[in-house]
Amino acid sequence: MGPIAAGLFSNFFIGIAIFVVTVGGGFWVSNKGIESGSFPLAGVGVTMIQAGYGLFGAAILAVFGQQQALWIPALAITAVITGLITAVVALVVFKTDHSFANWQKYSWGFFIGGFALGAAGFFINPMLMLVAGVLFFLGFVVDLTYEIWAVKANRYASDLRNAIGIYVAVMGVFVHVLQLVLRVLSMLDN
Repeated sequence: MGPIAAGLFSNFFIGIAIFVVTVGGGFWVSNKGIESGSFPLAGVGVTMIQAGYGLFGAAILAVFGQQQALWIPALAITAVITGLITAVVALVVFKTDHSFANWQKYSWGFFIGGFALGAAGFFINPMLMLVAGVLFFLGFVVDLTYEIWAVKANRYASDLRNAIGIYVAVMGVFVHVLQLVLRVLSMLDN
């Protein structure tokens, strides 16, 4: 699956399209399933999300295919860092009276900015694609903040909707941290 995933994500625009269709589309389908009471449809959406993150994660690991010994330590370190980020966000949300109701809009701003910089980087300067990656990461952290706040505020009547929203955000943080951890471990390994 690694070489196929790496091929799918080797082009910025195709990679974004695959991510949007699988993860974004899966989130939309799962929400439609929850709203209509169709748990099989919600399951299809969750499966799409998992497939999207699986492909993206496989593409990340495939980039470091020559250094497979780094994969397990990188995944373990990434899990710890992602857990810490999630815990800090949850602590901030639950220990403050601040409303994070608009933060989902802010996350969209980061995602749109990341796409715009990534597209410009594709044509003009590849360094812009690194900045785009930072914006995508921040978008997922901000979205995670919103999703945790939505649980606290009982924004959605469905625990399943809350769980899927948090899953999408946490996995978005995870794959972005994984890229960074693999880069650092790769440099240390050389």
